[in-house]
Amino acid sequence: MSTKNILWADDEIDLLKSHIIFLQNKGYNVIAVNSGEDAIEKCKTSRIDLLFLDEMMTGLDGISTLKIIKKDNPNLPVVMVTKNEEEWLMEEAIAEQITNYLIKPVNPNQILMACKNIFENKKISDDRNIKDFLSYYNSLIDLDYNSLDYSNWTDIYNDLCEWFIRLENMDNNDFIDMLNEQKIILNSQFSNFFKSNYLSWINRNSYKPTMSFDVFDHSIKSYVEDDKKIVFIIIDCLRADQWKKISPLVEDRFDVNQNYHYSILPSATPFARNSIFSGLLPLEIKNEYPEIWKKMFINHEFNKHEDVLFEKLLQKNSFLNKKSSYIKVSDFKSGKKILNKISDYKNSDILNIVVNFVDILGHSRSESQILEELIPNEAAYRQSIYNWFNNSWLNDCLSEFYNWGRDVIITSDHGNILVNKPVAVKADSTVSTGTRYKYGRNLNIKSKNVLKISNPESYMLPKFDVNTEYLIAEDRSFFVYHNQYHKYINMYKNSFQHGGISLDEVIVPLVKLKNKKND
Repeated sequence: MSTKNILWADDEIDLLKSHIIFLQNKGYNVIAVNSGEDAIEKCKTSRIDLLFLDEMMTGLDGISTLKIIKKDNPNLPVVMVTKNEEEWLMEEAIAEQITNYLIKPVNPNQILMACKNIFENKKISDDRNIKDFLSYYNSLIDLDYNSLDYSNWTDIYNDLCEWFIRLENMDNNDFIDMLNEQKIILNSQFSNFFKSNYLSWINRNSYKPTMSFDVFDHSIKSYVEDDKKIVFIIIDCLRADQWKKISPLVEDRFDVNQNYHYSILPSATPFARNSIFSGLLPLEIKNEYPEIWKKMFINHEFNKHEDVLFEKLLQKNSFLNKKSSYIKVSDFKSGKKILNKISDYKNSDILNIVVNFVDILGHSRSESQILEELIPNEAAYRQSIYNWFNNSWLNDCLSEFYNWGRDVIITSDHGNILVNKPVAVKADSTVSTGTRYKYGRNLNIKSKNVLKISNPESYMLPKFDVNTEYLIAEDRSFFVYHNQYHKYINMYKNSFQHGGISLDEVIVPLVKLKNKKND
């Protein structure tokens, strides 16, 4: 690493000789000048990596000097040194993009710390991350899978998501690769655990996680019982790691209480989201509301009746006098339209909002070479969702809900997974089109990484005729047809899909945003 050049501008620079010698002994090259004019000239003629700038100098003062230097060197780190503790000065210096602000008298260690924060902060942070990660990685290797319950798996997945975010900005990708390899093992073990316990969970007769059909009881019902208004947002296909990435963007307005629920099977919108809005499993929807079920699955209006199902859920819980509203947003134009008239919904006891952007982005990526280049991996997918949310109509709506004094529940119906293992399926023409799950007749498959459900009703899944079966993918596999094998491989390999069994698809965020206005 080349020696760093530090320019120090102070009209009493001779009094700082001991500080300069101290920095030189630490390996830095310090260039000393005693005026703002000289500092400007040095920045034009020399490579400067850091500027220490006195605020009160004879001639050109520090702020004026800073403005001139920043015009040609916008990325130059600047540490302002001053005797003045006035707030207005700090604000003006910050507005001019200083990196740090030190109050005189300063001691050598303060100066050294400022240098380290600028020059070595990333290396120090990376070194600490590596040390912590290796300890965490070893703990994953030592896991006793037979002793884990659903809360253990939730914690494992939560930590896994946090580590992917911590490691994504490191220059060394080896640790991401190590984590991905371990995630493959974890997904395999989680699939075994999930399949072993799923039937008892959906029969509601065991110690179990909050599942799709429990979301209302777990997160919304208490608000309604207490006559408190609530906003309920489902971001279709939002994964836990993606939520963790965008979560800091709401922390100025809300206290974030992070939790999770488990998606039912198939972990796909027609099943999981209808379960959330109805409080029922798919077979229960068919049995209790056969006309609605027929419209959804026979007429292919899969998620066009969520508002009706939710009204029936309110009625079932004797909330007959509660006003609920339902909004579904699939594009930017409709999102802005909702934002412009969001005040129309202020009197709703429960405002339900379904947001399709994340799901659409994932599907669009598999259809667009440009998007595939922009989103080559999961880290880029997280960043794209962060960029969208930061400037979105939805974030603006959250500001409105904050102003209303309203708490917000955010969840998803399911997540998704990056698939890369084609699995050939033989089926007739009536089979469903999903790449991670299928239902229909005569489903023939040889892979072991697939859950085949020959008796759907035991899984509380509806039959479409007496021979209906379901296939649910595990690991990173996806279904392709024998007669168009290569076509579907080219179409779906390394794409984001959902409907199967994996940590990313099944364990989804269920977040309470507590309005800070009510504190």
